[in-house]
Amino acid sequence: MLEQLLKAYRRLSVVVFGKVADLLAPGFKPIQAHLRNANIRILLKTWICMLFMTSLLSYLFTVVIVLAVSSVLFLEEMFLIYLVFAPIMIASFSFIIMYMYPIEKEKRRMNSINNNLPFAITHMAAIASAGIPPESMFKLLTRFKEYGEIAEESRNVVRNIKTFGMSSVNALKDAAKRTPSKPFKEMLMGITSTIETGGDLIRYLSEISEKALFDYRIKRERYLKTLSTYADIYTALLVAAPLMFLALLATMSIIGGDIMGLGIPELIFLITWVVLPLMNIGFLVFVHITYPGV
Repeated sequence: MLEQLLKAYRRLSVVVFGKVADLLAPGFKPIQAHLRNANIRILLKTWICMLFMTSLLSYLFTVVIVLAVSSVLFLEEMFLIYLVFAPIMIASFSFIIMYMYPIEKEKRRMNSINNNLPFAITHMAAIASAGIPPESMFKLLTRFKEYGEIAEESRNVVRNIKTFGMSSVNALKDAAKRTPSKPFKEMLMGITSTIETGGDLIRYLSEISEKALFDYRIKRERYLKTLSTYADIYTALLVAAPLMFLALLATMSIIGGDIMGLGIPELIFLITWVVLPLMNIGFLVFVHITYPGV
């Protein structure tokens, strides 16, 4: 049902903005590589049409919401300002999200591949040591969801061989062109070179497996050292400093007075229930973003 709705939305977008997309396609050319690397199987023209269609619908929806809210709350003074700026802001926000989505998805796929690659290569080396050909080796990887996007990349290799009739070498080269991960691309090209030159595939996979695991350990150790620095910063800024500041405010409350127009009790309440929670949430988001596995 959802897939049918998406297809209908694509067709409607192309009907409404097809000519506009043809005119603006050269300006959106850089996004085509991101669509391919993000494994989004949509033509550039269709994506441009969907981008403008989503922005238009967001604009119209916001206009309706502003009119409905204004009629209920009788916002006569600010009505024109809301009616003009709110729809434009929401439509612009929708446009930016749609434009950045392939880039963000490409980044997520790249991180997933890079983080699972050492373990996938080790598995591939074990499979190859049993004398299994490369196409069957990638077919086995598709069964393991634990490998994240590597399983999807392996599925593309198998599809190239089974559906499009490519040879193993050409299927791997095609996958190497489309993957957003540089290490995975290098591994695929290494496998193709080994096959073409008649080299020892088992030895090649074993060697890069050891290197990938070594790099993975180094990467994690480096992050743990960085995390200890974050812990010191957190203790200083979000534990010690607030406690000292709240103790100072408690002492000042005995004397009385205001700070920036706020009474001491109001300021303590604001820091305790608004500022500190927001700062802690911001710190958690920062740690989550900088985590190598994201």
